[in-house]
Amino acid sequence: MAIKLDPEQLKELKQQLFVANRRSHFVIIMAISKKENTGVRMVTDWNNYLNMKSTNSDKFEFHVIRDILPITDNLVYWAVAQQNLHNAQIKGDQNEQVVDDLEYYTNKVMLENKVQTADTNGDH
Repeated sequence: MAIKLDPEQLKELKQQLFVANRRSHFVIIMAISKKENTGVRMVTDWNNYLNMKSTNSDKFEFHVIRDILPITDNLVYWAVAQQNLHNAQIKGDQNEQVVDDLEYYTNKVMLENKVQTADTNGDH
């Protein structure tokens, strides 16, 4: 994976997630398309979940699968991957590695929280 963090960066980012977690804790949710009856699992924070639920309820049904995720190294890497994707989208950058990183670390968070993923073995 393209994301490399040294121990000090990991420690600092983990502390930032602990602070963010007090404002809006992290959850794993399922969004099910009402039209196609297909679902996707994702990691997000509680406030974003509530926002998605209120603004997309006509198209999707939302459910919390895991509430109050522990702050782990994998969650830190997921947060970095999420931010990298956000930054790439702002720049209009179509970087496949950024998308792959987010998928990889999302699956790692799912696995450590005992949520089945599309890639159930977690290896890439």
